[in-house]
Amino acid sequence: MLTVSTAKAKSILSEMTKRACKGEPVFIERYGKPVVALVPASSVRRAKCLGILAGKLSLPDDLDGQSRRAG
Repeated sequence: MLTVSTAKAKSILSEMTKRACKGEPVFIERYGKPVVALVPASSVRRAKCLGILAGKLSLPDDLDGQSRRAG
């Protein structure tokens, strides 16, 4: 397990990334408390796409309830 301060993490990010990709737990701490865990992207479940209804909905021109009148 690797635990480093934020200041140290700036200088060894490449090494930390390699170690995390190999499965080693890597933590960044601030004021002696862990605040970030570095993990491989493949181990993180991604959120579903918000654009799932893209092109399936339409909004009325007078969405606010007021029709637009010319003149």
